[in-house]
Amino acid sequence: MFNKFKKAFIRIGLLFSRAYLNLKHKIQKFSRENILTKKILFTLWILTIFIIATTITLPGVSVNRSQSIDPNSFLGIINIVGGGGLTSFSIVALGIGPFITASLIMMVAQTKLFPPIHRLSQSGPLGRRKINIITRLLTVVISIIQSIVLIRTIFDNNESIGSFVYLNNNSGYFKYFILPCILISGSLFSLFLGEQITDKGVGNGTSLLIFAGIANQLPSKFRSSYEYFLGGSDANSFISNTIFFGIYIIGFLILVYIIAYVYLAERKIPIQQTGAGMSKNIKDISVLPIKVNPAGVMPIIFALIVLSLPTLFVGLLDPYTSSTRYYVERSLRLTDPIGFTLFIIITFIFSIGMGLQQSRIDKISEDFAKNSTFIPGVRPGEQTEDYLISIVLRLSIFSAFYLVLIGSLEPVLQMIGMPRTITYGGTSMIILITTALETISQIKARKQSEKIAQKRKKINKLLERKNGNTIANNEDLLW
Repeated sequence: MFNKFKKAFIRIGLLFSRAYLNLKHKIQKFSRENILTKKILFTLWILTIFIIATTITLPGVSVNRSQSIDPNSFLGIINIVGGGGLTSFSIVALGIGPFITASLIMMVAQTKLFPPIHRLSQSGPLGRRKINIITRLLTVVISIIQSIVLIRTIFDNNESIGSFVYLNNNSGYFKYFILPCILISGSLFSLFLGEQITDKGVGNGTSLLIFAGIANQLPSKFRSSYEYFLGGSDANSFISNTIFFGIYIIGFLILVYIIAYVYLAERKIPIQQTGAGMSKNIKDISVLPIKVNPAGVMPIIFALIVLSLPTLFVGLLDPYTSSTRYYVERSLRLTDPIGFTLFIIITFIFSIGMGLQQSRIDKISEDFAKNSTFIPGVRPGEQTEDYLISIVLRLSIFSAFYLVLIGSLEPVLQMIGMPRTITYGGTSMIILITTALETISQIKARKQSEKIAQKRKKINKLLERKNGNTIANNEDLLW
């Protein structure tokens, strides 16, 4: 009897071990053959962790759900740039905002105005590594300042900002040590998640974290718009309110189409190559594509950060006795004439400057000279560089007007009386759509490279089999 049970247990153990080995083999095979799927699942997993973190409110804090953050205020800017964690005053309320601010400062520092940092940027991989270390140290410093200013700004109940959270523990130790430590840790954790996506996932981790925060708030925005237009409508006004709600949805879709169209639009410059690369047929001529919006969405983000910096520093002043703090916080909101004008000017300057920098005309001219490439009708060398700079400058001026119009859409809608809970955020929409399109293009490129790699593997296997058969057949021959 005992032997029968023993044999039965052995058989069951063998069955489980075989099933485990088969499952392990299939998982390993899936990992080898579906690298792209593995990267996509990893990216979704990291984004899920970040979204869950945005829902975990800081200890000792109560959130007033009935009051929303003004997207054009200091808190609204931190919420957009950070990734949306400030809405519930979560452990990742700062998000990656400090890192983006540090990146902006380091980008300015890498110009010729600051020779030591500029020399580091030109000294290869070692210099870039040192710049990354400096950027991360600067991120910690900025996160310390932002966390203290954020807590003072909110819990001082300043009317110019508006309070949407309440502190249950008023001790100074908890308020100015425990909470800042949690906020700083959350910011560094967000930066870690973004780097993991960039290294092991699909797309740019920093952009995808901001994307996740904005996308997470879209359902509540549409629900608020539905309640605003159709929530309290009676039988007489139902038809008109339905038309207004339809216009609201159509306007949103038109905005999505315009942003996607401009993002995908390119200015194609025909190029030729001397020698065998020359072609007389117009269809066979290669082109150099330049984005119609060379700088992307970064000029708007940097403009918002620049506008938030004065508010950040005056937040250290006393809210009741300092007239400077009150004036700065009131004046630098995008719905205020001064803040709105500064936003337009800063966005315009950054659009042109970053458009010229991102295009890297000098590098393209050097590559043209090395590869014997030229633009038909334009002399190689300085004339080619001047020609490309003139094209990029015109495109940058166009993108500056475009970004100013899209970025100022939300404050303009609020100025004409639309509630801030339902206004489209032009900046948010640009980040949302451009990040989605960029990630999709990266997925397609990786998928295409995987197909090419699989075809090469099949060809190599066929060649190995063919060579093996040839050797086997040749063994019976005399020579």
